[in-house]
Amino acid sequence: MWRMADRETWARRVAEWKASGLTSAAFCKGKEFTAGGLRHSAHRLSRGDGSGRRVRLARVVRLVGAKASLARQEGRPTLAVSAELVVEVGVARVVVRSGFDRGMLAAVLQELVAVAGARGMR
Repeated sequence: MWRMADRETWARRVAEWKASGLTSAAFCKGKEFTAGGLRHSAHRLSRGDGSGRRVRLARVVRLVGAKASLARQEGRPTLAVSAELVVEVGVARVVVRSGFDRGMLAAVLQELVAVAGARGMR
């Protein structure tokens, strides 16, 4: 994980490189960092987390013929519903049944991922 000062330094370098219109090799010539390091930092910064770690955004659980029942799983109440698909993002759970509206599901998942990412719950 980057220290804040390192992140700010690399963010400034990447911004200057992109504004220059030069290749990474040309921009880094004579500088204390390499073209590979610059491109790697640009990639990390574009991901938003800067950590270099893989992030799991959602866990998908397929339920087959389950009946509605309340149970406890990992110390929290869990509702098992007869459904084709259950999508979890952070602490949110979305139950998707046949005949769902794809556009609505996409909008809901996009918002959940944005909120989870902003709260660091990925």
